[in-house]
Amino acid sequence: MLEFCVGLMPDSETFEWGTTTPQSDVGKAIQIAFWSCSKEFELLSSRGVVPIGNARVASEDLSFVDELPVMPEAVLDAGLIKRLRESGDLKAAQVEDIVWILEKSKRTRTPSQLQQLLAFVCARARANTISQKEIRALLDSAVATDEEDGSNQTLALSQIIDYVNPDKIPPTMPVPPTTIPFKYTKGLSKFDTDALGFQELHTVKWLQWLVVHRDARGQVSAEHDIEKTPAFAIGVLKVLSKQWPSLSQEGKTAILTALENRTVIPTKMGMKKPSDAYFSSVKLFQDLPVIQDLPNVKEPFLVALGVRKTLEIGVVFDRLMGSAAQGEHSTIRWSHVDLVKYLVSVWADVPNRDRERLRSTPICPAEGLQGTSPDQIFRISELYEPNDSLRRLGLRTLQWPGTYNSDSREGRLLHMLGLKDAPPYADLVNIIAAAGQSKDAALRDFALRYYINNFQSKGYNTSIPAETKVPFLPVQGSEEKLSVPSDCFTNERAALLRFDILRPDLHQHALQFGVQPDPPIDRCIRRLVRKPPQNNRQARELFTYMTLRLGSITRQHADTLGEAKIVPVSGKEFDGQGKRTVRFLSPRECFLGDGGDLGNVFDFVDFSPEANMLLLHCGSKHRPETPEITNALIQRPGKFLQELGVSRYMELLIMVSRAWETLKKDKSLIEAMKQAPFLLATKETTSDSSSNYLEEGEDEARRAKVWHLAKVSEIVVIDEIVNYHIFKAHLLAAPQQDEVLETMYLQLGVPELGSLITQRQNTGNPLPDQITATKLQSIILERAPLYFLDYQKDSIRHDTKWLEKNLTVQTLRRITVRKWLKGLETPHEETKTATLRREASGAYILLIIDEYDMWQVSQVLASLLLHRSKYRDAVVLESLLRSSLRSLQQRGFNVERWLRQKEKEDQIAQEAHLKRLELEQRERQEREALQRQLKSQRGRDEEEEDPLPSQEKQERDPIPGQFPDAGDNRDSVTEKKQEPEGFFEGIGKRFGFDFGRKPQPTQTSQRDQEPAYLEDEPDADVQRPASNGPPATKPPNKPMTPQELDYQVQKAMTGSRPDSSTIIQDQPSTHKVEEMHTMCDPKPGMDIVHIGEMSGLRVLIDDAFISSSKQNGERFMIQNREGLEQFASVLHACATIYRIPPQVVQIFYDDSGGTVAFNRRATNSMFFNYRFFKEFGHLDMVQQGNKADPINSWALSMAHELAHNVEGSHNTMFQSVMQGINEKHTFRIYEVAKGTQQQQRPAQSSILQHTAPTFDHSRPAPTTPAPFQQKQPVRKGPFVPTFKR
Repeated sequence: MLEFCVGLMPDSETFEWGTTTPQSDVGKAIQIAFWSCSKEFELLSSRGVVPIGNARVASEDLSFVDELPVMPEAVLDAGLIKRLRESGDLKAAQVEDIVWILEKSKRTRTPSQLQQLLAFVCARARANTISQKEIRALLDSAVATDEEDGSNQTLALSQIIDYVNPDKIPPTMPVPPTTIPFKYTKGLSKFDTDALGFQELHTVKWLQWLVVHRDARGQVSAEHDIEKTPAFAIGVLKVLSKQWPSLSQEGKTAILTALENRTVIPTKMGMKKPSDAYFSSVKLFQDLPVIQDLPNVKEPFLVALGVRKTLEIGVVFDRLMGSAAQGEHSTIRWSHVDLVKYLVSVWADVPNRDRERLRSTPICPAEGLQGTSPDQIFRISELYEPNDSLRRLGLRTLQWPGTYNSDSREGRLLHMLGLKDAPPYADLVNIIAAAGQSKDAALRDFALRYYINNFQSKGYNTSIPAETKVPFLPVQGSEEKLSVPSDCFTNERAALLRFDILRPDLHQHALQFGVQPDPPIDRCIRRLVRKPPQNNRQARELFTYMTLRLGSITRQHADTLGEAKIVPVSGKEFDGQGKRTVRFLSPRECFLGDGGDLGNVFDFVDFSPEANMLLLHCGSKHRPETPEITNALIQRPGKFLQELGVSRYMELLIMVSRAWETLKKDKSLIEAMKQAPFLLATKETTSDSSSNYLEEGEDEARRAKVWHLAKVSEIVVIDEIVNYHIFKAHLLAAPQQDEVLETMYLQLGVPELGSLITQRQNTGNPLPDQITATKLQSIILERAPLYFLDYQKDSIRHDTKWLEKNLTVQTLRRITVRKWLKGLETPHEETKTATLRREASGAYILLIIDEYDMWQVSQVLASLLLHRSKYRDAVVLESLLRSSLRSLQQRGFNVERWLRQKEKEDQIAQEAHLKRLELEQRERQEREALQRQLKSQRGRDEEEEDPLPSQEKQERDPIPGQFPDAGDNRDSVTEKKQEPEGFFEGIGKRFGFDFGRKPQPTQTSQRDQEPAYLEDEPDADVQRPASNGPPATKPPNKPMTPQELDYQVQKAMTGSRPDSSTIIQDQPSTHKVEEMHTMCDPKPGMDIVHIGEMSGLRVLIDDAFISSSKQNGERFMIQNREGLEQFASVLHACATIYRIPPQVVQIFYDDSGGTVAFNRRATNSMFFNYRFFKEFGHLDMVQQGNKADPINSWALSMAHELAHNVEGSHNTMFQSVMQGINEKHTFRIYEVAKGTQQQQRPAQSSILQHTAPTFDHSRPAPTTPAPFQQKQPVRKGPFVPTFKR
């Protein structure tokens, strides 16, 4: 072939083209035409002449696939071949071509070809020019014949998985058919075998194949039988022994599993199982199967297989201790002691199987016990160590000659085999219980001591005594009774619930026995509920014990006890034995304490403070809650009224009304309230009424209020005072003491009186002169803002703006009103001086007669302005309408705006009057000039037409803004007009107060009637000269808005804090008030110390007075105790007026100086001088029963000091804040005064006539009222009382 190819080389040069000249394109055209003639031509290859499409160019040795046509290497450089390769017509050999040949070929590869194929694949894998998919395709298609061993076995690479590692498995050993023979992988590296996808044959897999196919006799020959051929078995054991240390635990287990039951161990007695073979060191008997010919097999491997280093325990039993000892080995006879000593010497080599057999086989006798045969033997685990304590407990002990030592090698081995050094907990408990039942107290107590002494050392601390069901513990009070740990306790109070108590001498060891101090709370509760205490003593003791267990009582437990009938309550009845009957209530049905006035209508109990804590935790309360009181009132209103009285019953109703938002959620309760006759109502009747419940009224001599219990449908709410006084004899009226209570009556469905009244008005014609109506309307609109100051927005029906647009006043000749009450046929007719008429547009007309009664005007207006007007509302309104602005200012109302407005109106009227005079003068001069001109022309007759004198004209024309009946001198009008009643005097008369009135001099001006402290006050609205210095000027600062004033008043009311200083020292100082150029603010010095308390108020005294002696301070408190108590009660009432805590009010005393009260800037606490309380005569007045005047006086003093919380100086801001405080609390001062006056009414009272102490630090002392002048002590020097800041 090579020679033939060389001969063809010159011919192939014929098909090479060079460059043609002179035109190269000619040669290219001929070349293209040649190759375009045909593609179907043949070439000479290694398989002969083949079509060019079948021929391949091989760059590697592909002799392992000689069926593939490959171009000879000698012609590859020929020009024709190069041209064919370049054009792609002749292709290089690919893996796909080799796979195609291998798959289509009908013959197998030879061993050498198989080696070449593997070398080809590994080379390409190392060059990374073949993919894993291509490798797998080559191996799956390759089949070879292994001819060297003469077996002609077929080797399919598609089934090959493993390869042999000669370092682990000798190549001469048989391998599974899935393992490639070692000769093919001999020269391959680890990389090559991984590229081929072969894994190393594992020793375990190889051994399992040997064992499995040894049984199958399919793939392993007889000479390779591991159980029959010792030589082969030795070879396998050597391989396994060599690999044993490096095998995983899982691999070792697999090997042991495969060999433990197979005769793979060569011995001198033949092939034996590992467990039947012995090491050569075992020489006790000559006929033992001892291993041989295993020099390179390591001992640990053989031990792991189970080859024995000791005699098998069955052999020992049979040959040394059993019947076999009587035969061949009769000279050898072992006792259990000999066996133990032998086992001690070889114990480390005794397999686990023999150890378990030793534990389960009876091999040892016991010491003599009653009922035990001398020849009887027991398992070691059934015996105890031979010692006196265990013998005394009656336990079966091991028979051991001589002294037994539990710490010896034999003792430790016996303990390992199960010999017990102490009875288990359950056995010891049974011993104690049996001794108790047999009344063997000595054995029982010894066993208990044994348990206590060995609690830790014998492991009894790991047991759970509480779960013991056998009674074995002695209890207190009985020598025979035994109890389980869970049923006896150490707290002797548990006996109250009939629980057993552990014997006292065992209390200190209670935890070792599992005995708890107290029973579980669940059991206590069950026993308490099952058998509650029968009397107060038992309840006190039992509830006190349960109180100590409150930490264990959960919410669920508390609910259970709260509903259980466990509280004994003694009734008023007696049983047949003369004892009070006892009924049982749940804690939620009873209340704690004595109950006071509610004790007769609710069930109150009081066992002890400790016992009560349990009931409180379980739902008892100190007092019933509002829903409970409401239900009780509905069910037993008569009993409540009988036991409590009207006043206390009224308080309960008010309390119910306060909780209306909560009560209304219970629909059933509300329905019951609407149907039950439990509501209080009054009906005015004659004083000889048979009712037991009378209240003093304003005319007690003739009429009285009778209280009734009535239903909702029988009561009316008084919303119109006038109509009530007309029909009060026919009405049951709701109480008017509390607005919230009235609201509840309305929400329950009680109708308002106005809704039951129908009226008709019969009025005369309007008067032509409506001046009276105009004046009244002006006063109403002027005073309305003052009237609304003390009312919340929700209580006002129509405010000032509405009045300005919708209210007019009209004067009529007469007014007659006829009224009908619903359900009453006879109407009521009366002549009125004032009434209201509603127009179709919604506006109202106040109809009055010329001589109207201001009280009737106030009544109808109060009903119009407020939603539900009361008697006091009309009283207040009447006082405001009657009083002058100056009088209202003196009472603390802020009326400066209206005063300024009046002054402005007066100024406008004066200016208009001057302009009118000037105009009249000019007109008169013009007329006189005209008259003189006409006189000269017409003569004497025209002179008679002279106009009226200007003075007469002036007298006819009124000044603008002046009342029709007033002259030019307004002061004279004031003198003629009757002085209106004071505010408190008018209210007092309406409520039955007999306040005296200080007579006024008839020729005294309004200025002279003002209190002395207003004389020198600079007034921003009324300019008047002071007693000394230039006239006061108007303060430059801007007046506060109502919102700002409200904020400052609130700040003043909440600004005080308690002062706990024991020593108060202030230096005297004086500063000028910038807004008042004529006034200075002196602050006297103060040095007072705390000496005690009186009625909750701290008392301080001048340090100089007590001369630094605590005893003098104590003596002062003792000597003035009654006076200080009275003074404290007055100050408490004042604090109630302003709703401030009494802790910010304190009492002090000095024996000289003019400080009536002062406000300490550090805490804004207020201090009031007890000396002036006495010097003003207030102490005498209180002792005589008149507390109204002192309260009024010191309330104004307190308002003064509260204003100092905002402003320290007496400037305009201070004046405004103090007036704001007075305006907001005027009626509260009256209410408190009224409350004290009703309790004890003196013969004569004058709240407003008493001049309050001056609020100015610099002005002279006020003139003391006449009634008190005789009580003033004689003083040397000027007396200047001051209020210190």
